[in-house]
Amino acid sequence: MTLSNEPWCYVTGKRIVDGDDARFTHEFDAWVSTAGQNMIDEWVDRGMKTDNPEWEIIYREWYAQDAAAEANDNNDYFRRNHK
Repeated sequence: MTLSNEPWCYVTGKRIVDGDDARFTHEFDAWVSTAGQNMIDEWVDRGMKTDNPEWEIIYREWYAQDAAAEANDNNDYFRRNHK
């Protein structure tokens, strides 16, 4: 038996292949494949009507990271253009 170096998707339970735009969740110390990310996005788009605390934690973590990155970009833009 050979173990693969490919990580497993925390959401789908499937192996993540090279080239997949997987994203890491620090809350669960795990990778989420593009397919897993799409599942979380669809769940959010449907209003998070089913109880899924793990997906909610992942979504909130990523939302905070993305918001912080956007704020940093906006701050950099302001600093460059308002000297």
